[in-house]
Amino acid sequence: MEGLFGLIIIALKAIKPYYFLLVIKEINVSKPTIIQTIKSILAAFVGVQSDKNRKLDFEQGSLTTYIIAGLIFTVVFVSALIFVVFRVVGD
Repeated sequence: MEGLFGLIIIALKAIKPYYFLLVIKEINVSKPTIIQTIKSILAAFVGVQSDKNRKLDFEQGSLTTYIIAGLIFTVVFVSALIFVVFRVVGD
């Protein structure tokens, strides 16, 4: 039992300097608001999203939220295109 306990103590001493960085990172992580999610999706949709924001999206955001919102924006975009084409062509 002492051997296992000693290994745990050694492992904790090795991790300890980095542990506080992990705790600080977890404290600073918050879920993005609806407005931030919409801005992120629109920027990604147009192709102008920065690498920094993309990384934040993957770290903080929920994958299902981005997938659902992306699908909704895609349907709205395609519907708007169809509407404009029919208005211009004059069906």
